[in-house]
Amino acid sequence: MIKINLLAEAKPTKKKKGASALGAAGQLNLILLGSAIAVGLLVIFVRWYMLNTEIKNYDNEIRKAQAEVKRLEAILKEVKDFEDKKARLQKKVDLINQLKLNQRGPVRLMDEVSKALPDLLWVDRMEYKGNGITLTGKAINWPAVANFIENLRRVQAFQEPTLREVTVCASTLTCFNLGFVFANIDKTQAQPTPPPAAAPAPGAAPGTGSAAPPAKADASGLGRTAAPASVPAGM
Repeated sequence: MIKINLLAEAKPTKKKKGASALGAAGQLNLILLGSAIAVGLLVIFVRWYMLNTEIKNYDNEIRKAQAEVKRLEAILKEVKDFEDKKARLQKKVDLINQLKLNQRGPVRLMDEVSKALPDLLWVDRMEYKGNGITLTGKAINWPAVANFIENLRRVQAFQEPTLREVTVCASTLTCFNLGFVFANIDKTQAQPTPPPAAAPAPGAAPGTGSAAPPAKADASGLGRTAAPASVPAGM
């Protein structure tokens, strides 16, 4: 009797190549490697985005700074123009002040000389060279010239009034030439008026116990009192 084996012999199976061949551990490693690459790429992208944003911010700040620099340059130019105008105006002001100072000397000189003029005397010519002043004029009598010199000596700015020449001219007039040094313009300011002299006691002799009168009053008084006595003598 013939026996037939209907069960086929099991053939050995071939191992699958690739991921299936690695097993569960290999697949896990691949997943971890892919995740690491993805995270690295994500970090690189985030860093790139942050740097790109920072660069854009810096570019914006640079543009703003450049615009501010241009604005400040315009302001600096205006300030420089203003300073130049101020310097020019200051030069003009200094020049005007200097001209005023230069004018003040002759004006105050003539003012003080006119104040010192007594009665019966006049000045024909005044020469002003540096600080040296020369006056030429005429008087009715000699005491008027003496009073004029005394009044000039009372002015603090006039130093060393000196009578250089005195002659009789036009038969009855006294011609004089005198000079002095104009020392300090500021001293020609008006001096405080001295207090009035105390009245003499009753019964006292005239002219005693009283202070000297002010300069101009003394000059004018002497000129007026001396004139009648000297005019006949000249005649």
